[in-house]
Amino acid sequence: MRELLTFEQAPPFSVPLRFLLTAIPFAMAAGLLLALSGDALATRWSRESLAITHLMTAGFMLQAMCGALMQLTPVAIGANLPRPRLLAWLVHPPMTIGGICLAAGLFLHSAPMLTAGGLAVALSALLLAAAALTSLARTPARNHSRQAMRIALVGLVFTVILGLALALARAGFELPATILSVAAHLRVGWLLWGLTLLCAASFMVVPMFQMTPAYPEHFQRWFPPLLALAVVAAASGIAAPLGDILVCALAAGYAGLTLRLQQRRRRPRTDASFAFWRIALASTMLAAALAPALGWMADPTRAEVLLGALVLLGGFDSVICAMIYKIVPFLVWLHLSRAGAPPLLMHQVIPESTMRLHLRIHAAALLFSLPAPWWPPCAAAAGLLLFAGHSVQAVGLAGGLRRYLRHRGMEQGAA
Repeated sequence: MRELLTFEQAPPFSVPLRFLLTAIPFAMAAGLLLALSGDALATRWSRESLAITHLMTAGFMLQAMCGALMQLTPVAIGANLPRPRLLAWLVHPPMTIGGICLAAGLFLHSAPMLTAGGLAVALSALLLAAAALTSLARTPARNHSRQAMRIALVGLVFTVILGLALALARAGFELPATILSVAAHLRVGWLLWGLTLLCAASFMVVPMFQMTPAYPEHFQRWFPPLLALAVVAAASGIAAPLGDILVCALAAGYAGLTLRLQQRRRRPRTDASFAFWRIALASTMLAAALAPALGWMADPTRAEVLLGALVLLGGFDSVICAMIYKIVPFLVWLHLSRAGAPPLLMHQVIPESTMRLHLRIHAAALLFSLPAPWWPPCAAAAGLLLFAGHSVQAVGLAGGLRRYLRHRGMEQGAA
């Protein structure tokens, strides 16, 4: 896998880094709001639940996934994004400000903030999606990650369009009822955008960083389009119950296969990033088992919040932390090597002790979040732990960047 990477096509260090670093304050803000929410988490429709959800999705997840996308697209697939530094400047500020306004608008019931935030997030995400899809169409590469990434980007387009429609409707605009579907927004965002992009990345990074066997060829070829068809069936209302069962089975199948590949890894040592992956995969399997059962419950209101905790905190937060703890040290090593600076190995960028401390705090946050819909004191504990865990992550990344700058300074001094 490593020989397929094209390091010379990597964007400037600042391009993916700004997205990855900006993601962390959004998660910290979600933690603080969660700590103050109390019994508001009894339903996913409360203003607190909606704001926390969008701090994690339109803030933490979107920023981190866009940063990973801008790094992986040229390096792992060979699709050069046009003028990456300018593209980052056009995308990152409105996406950041829009994410803040969107969450604040949902919390404060502010129509102007909802409108501004929804438009800013949607337009910036659509610009990045258009640039990435154009680059992927032009690249001669034909690997399976390219196919999965194209499907994921189409999922991003529909996620933000559906989300923008819901935000504008909540702000008081009259829109066609056909595009006002919370269920479609959730399914497309979780599965067609989020899970498919994770597949595109994991086809490359799981074998490379975790020393596992490659995903089976037939799985890489057929899983993303099959997942897309199932999501379309579920989100559009065409065979919706069957589509929901199929997408949950596919999500559980992906998680189970990845866990099995990890058991066959050639590197016996288990680091914090690997443990974050295991939490994410276990949470995905639990979420896939819980989702179909909601339709059989007399009152699924609180169980829906539990599902959200498994998907957002257990699944995506865990795997994004795992990826950040691999991507940032890799970028430090890569750009120091390209600059001819004194070497700094990946495991020297962020201490393993810092990552393990974050892992333990994160696992505790997840455990407290599970009973939170029924017992409000657990929400306060989960929120404070979520804030603390990402604070530790911020300190670790700041230390890694200081080491990078120190080594770059040593190279410039030697010159």
